[in-house]
Amino acid sequence: MYSIGKLSKKTGVTKRTLDYYDEIGLLKPQSTTGGGHRLYGEDEVFKLEQILAMKYIGFPLEQIKLIIEESTQTWEEALQAQLIMVKEKKNKLLEMETAIKAILYSMKIEKEVNWSLIFGAIHLFHEGGVSEVLDQYMNEEQKEKLLAVNHDQKTAEQWIAIVHEIKENLDAPPHSEIAQRLAARWLEGVYDMFGEDEEFLGSAWNAISEESNGVMFYPMTKEVITFITEAIKVQEERGENE
Repeated sequence: MYSIGKLSKKTGVTKRTLDYYDEIGLLKPQSTTGGGHRLYGEDEVFKLEQILAMKYIGFPLEQIKLIIEESTQTWEEALQAQLIMVKEKKNKLLEMETAIKAILYSMKIEKEVNWSLIFGAIHLFHEGGVSEVLDQYMNEEQKEKLLAVNHDQKTAEQWIAIVHEIKENLDAPPHSEIAQRLAARWLEGVYDMFGEDEEFLGSAWNAISEESNGVMFYPMTKEVITFITEAIKVQEERGENE
């Protein structure tokens, strides 16, 4: 048998936490001495290990109690439900990362703090609007691929440089040398980042094109989208005529 002190030492769980588990009925002692000291057996040690394992993977205490004592839900069902929740949290974090990057890009491209953009991005991502918007254009796998793209510092700077140069040359005709060069750099960057999955790229481009007036894909404004689209169209026409 273990006193509360020995159980705390064995498991690394503080006495205060064990007191709380006892208070809410999550982990009761097996027995109590005449002097009122709580005693725990091996069954309680095993139960505590279960509690710690479930806490580690994110289960709230209320759900842990239900699973252990009252719920008819199997362990597999509980873990599957938890996996779904973890994925949702992961997507939320990815969306927040995208929002922060968009703000940083705006500051680098515009050389100033665009507060309207910042507040718009915060509102959009805080309200979970990104997933809802992308649902119109992509399946779940494609959404995860778009949100999970890794923009390291070097890659981010390359994209910033391309978009900045496009913005400086918006008046250049689609067939001009500068427009064709920028379109080629753009396509090269896209393929390096996402591969040549044409179905995914088509869905992503549809989303970016349709939402380019908002903050979600900043700095991909409508003007930038039009510039790239028309320049690539010229490339395709030239390829067909060769």
